[in-house]
Amino acid sequence: MPTSQHCKRRREQFLASIDTPVLLMAGGWMSRNYPANWCPYRADSTFLFFFPNPEPNAAALFDPKDESVTLFLDERTPEDALWHGPVPSFAEIKKATGVSAVEKRADLAALVAKKAGKRQVRGVAVADPRATAELKAITKERLDFATAKKVGDPDVLRAIAGLRCHRDPEEIAEMRTAAAVTREAHTVAMARTRPGIYEQELAGLVEGTFARHGCVPAYNTILSVRGEVLHNTAHHNLLHDTDLVLLDAGAERPSGYCADVTRTWPVSGRFSPEARDIYDIVLAAEITAIEAVKPGVRYRDLHLASSRVIADGLAQLGLLKGSADDLVESGAHALFFPHGVGHLIGLDVHDMEGFGDLVAYGPGRKRSTQFGTAYLRLDLDLEPGMCFTIEPGIYFVPAILRDAEFKKQFKGQVDFKRAEQFLTMNSLRGFGGVRIEDDVLCTNNGPEVLTAAVPKERLAVEALVGSAGL
Repeated sequence: MPTSQHCKRRREQFLASIDTPVLLMAGGWMSRNYPANWCPYRADSTFLFFFPNPEPNAAALFDPKDESVTLFLDERTPEDALWHGPVPSFAEIKKATGVSAVEKRADLAALVAKKAGKRQVRGVAVADPRATAELKAITKERLDFATAKKVGDPDVLRAIAGLRCHRDPEEIAEMRTAAAVTREAHTVAMARTRPGIYEQELAGLVEGTFARHGCVPAYNTILSVRGEVLHNTAHHNLLHDTDLVLLDAGAERPSGYCADVTRTWPVSGRFSPEARDIYDIVLAAEITAIEAVKPGVRYRDLHLASSRVIADGLAQLGLLKGSADDLVESGAHALFFPHGVGHLIGLDVHDMEGFGDLVAYGPGRKRSTQFGTAYLRLDLDLEPGMCFTIEPGIYFVPAILRDAEFKKQFKGQVDFKRAEQFLTMNSLRGFGGVRIEDDVLCTNNGPEVLTAAVPKERLAVEALVGSAGL
């Protein structure tokens, strides 16, 4: 768990990178269906980056003028102690965190105005709409959590991203722990897989494993025999002997740091010849991209390296026609690999994605307009301390492979008749999809795969599936 000293150092680094006061909000409790029935509290990730275990409704003013950090917390009342237990006093919080001062949350607007004077105060929108509305009223900025260009001032977002992009040892340790819990969840699901059960049973085992270790799902668990639906969080399907299970799930630690892993395996415990071929291509594409990781490499080049392996493999299977380079240049490969090869990961599973391409793309770089490549979430030059996913996949999506425009555009490069065989196999359920994903840390010595302990070699996967018995 990152210590108070670690967080204090991060706050000092942030103060040194800004030239105007910045007000950050943790966000508060949000109701699930009626006011007193709250969703689990989760602090905004940027606030969590600077403060360990932040309280709901907390706020913090960073002032570079006097290098101060003022923390604002709700007052302590007997009623709160009755319902939620005792909490540390303001004096105890000040000592534990090392902030300059702790003030009453009710005095936030007045004290910020007094301290800032005529200086512009900047803020960063958060998921809690009430906190963002209050922030807008104080800063007079047009903030909107749902719109990347309105999340916050570009200079402030770049300053935050410059810190959050590079993992300190304490942060990496948390991610390793999240990876270990995630490994257990994936292996339990593989071992308990058998025909005749529902996806929900395996999903429950995955999330139960997280809970046993004091973790929560970092995102809605994807566990499905319909792996061609990229973000399929429904768990109602019955597992057939001929199905493939795709599990995309990761644990989130109380610190907020998380893992994100995808594995794919056969319900029967043995890959069919077609599934074996597709799986081997995806695994080769993932390994190729991981092995290319080193400081200075452009992340987009990792995506292209994976894409060429996929294009070449599918050409050998007769699904594509032409050279790998030509297929990737035209975008024909994206009919089977229609997403980017990965994203940043840290306190958010798609770390800082809410900040948009301002921080995810390097200076002067813009998203491609080509189908598939347009969904590349990251295009930075790699630096030591960056952590990101590598997750290529091959999918047989009816809406894509039966699209009239795509058939016209790629008639010379895609064998749509051959693709139709995959769409109609498995008693017309279709092939589905295969994705393999790991979390990778860029170091001066190349890549460190934080999630390497989760089995992915085909024979190891086959040996594990169903091994728990009935």
